[in-house]
Amino acid sequence: MNDIKIAFFIASKSVMRGSRSLLILLIFILSLSFLNMMFISGILHGLETLFRQTLLDTYSSYIIVNPQQEPQLKQYIVNQNTIQAEINTIPGVVATTRRYSLAGSIAFDKDKNGVFKNVSGEIIGIDPAQETKVLVLNKMILAGQYLSDTDTDQILLSSALAGGYNVPAPSDLGGVKVGDKVHVTYANGIIRTYTVKGIYNDSIGIFETFITAREAESILSTFNNASKILVKTDLNRATISQYQHKIQQMFPRLKIQNFNDLLGSFTAFLNALSLISVIVSAISVLVAAITIFVLIYVNAINKRRQIGILKAIGIKQRIIVLSYVFQSFFYVLCGVVIGSVLVFGLLTPLLAAHPINVEFGYLSLSHTAMAVSAGIVSLIVTGLLAGFIPARLVTKENILTAIWH
Repeated sequence: MNDIKIAFFIASKSVMRGSRSLLILLIFILSLSFLNMMFISGILHGLETLFRQTLLDTYSSYIIVNPQQEPQLKQYIVNQNTIQAEINTIPGVVATTRRYSLAGSIAFDKDKNGVFKNVSGEIIGIDPAQETKVLVLNKMILAGQYLSDTDTDQILLSSALAGGYNVPAPSDLGGVKVGDKVHVTYANGIIRTYTVKGIYNDSIGIFETFITAREAESILSTFNNASKILVKTDLNRATISQYQHKIQQMFPRLKIQNFNDLLGSFTAFLNALSLISVIVSAISVLVAAITIFVLIYVNAINKRRQIGILKAIGIKQRIIVLSYVFQSFFYVLCGVVIGSVLVFGLLTPLLAAHPINVEFGYLSLSHTAMAVSAGIVSLIVTGLLAGFIPARLVTKENILTAIWH
């Protein structure tokens, strides 16, 4: 304990009698390193969170109920009304909606000259009123109107498939407008002509086309079935896995998936964001460590004579090294405190009030307690090592050699 007190005394005197401008510059660099680490990781985590939420709100919801797979594959979920009613009795389930999945080719004659442009893709049959309780498709309309339950001759197109909305797509219809007629040829050979009632903002490129479930049933010659049932849940009451388990217990023959099972190709994008965040954080920590290392090393070299005198009067080498470690801790702590004030006291509230408008939503900083704690701990640990190593190297020098320098 006495050694620690002596080391702390030497460190405090060294900081107070050192160059003020150098001290301010070092703390400023460390503050920027921490700010950069928290800002970039916060932006990337915010982007990942926003992207996941966009998929949840527009594509899959939390739980997906699929037709029976074993022992015999079924094409549809039969008697879906009863199944939805039973799922809705589970505490925490907010709402459910069914969907029919159809394959088809959409043709559009833009110039009315008999030359059609065709795009193949998935066509979804929905119950529009139910759908609004689970997903937010009705809030994404760019032009025209959302579907109503009784529509049988109208269709809702994605902006990517319609064309003319500056949304990248492998193929589009060349610029469909609300009120235009499109011809749809389904996989079973049925051909229907629809009026485009609305075009929704397909910002993440899901390329889905929507008709009503009533229209889908007339095409498929079925009734009260579904290709899938989407389930929206309250995650404050249970986890996705817990809801999945409960539904699976209720319907053991049906295939129950959760949102994470369906990420598919989106997983690579989300993993890339996480990797970038780790790389940027590592670089920020490395910059901070190098800065402290250089400062402590130069400081120790310039004070070799003082170090030699301290050793000559009986101050142990480990006490001198510990004093430099204390200095490093002081520098890092100041950098973390000031950086935290800038990130969490200034930037986070600022971006919360004025989020960045990206293609699929509004982006702000998002941090997890674990990520912030990991950033602080990693910066402090590397800072202490960056102070210990150069101090250890310099203080190993012979007493007489150090004094005569």
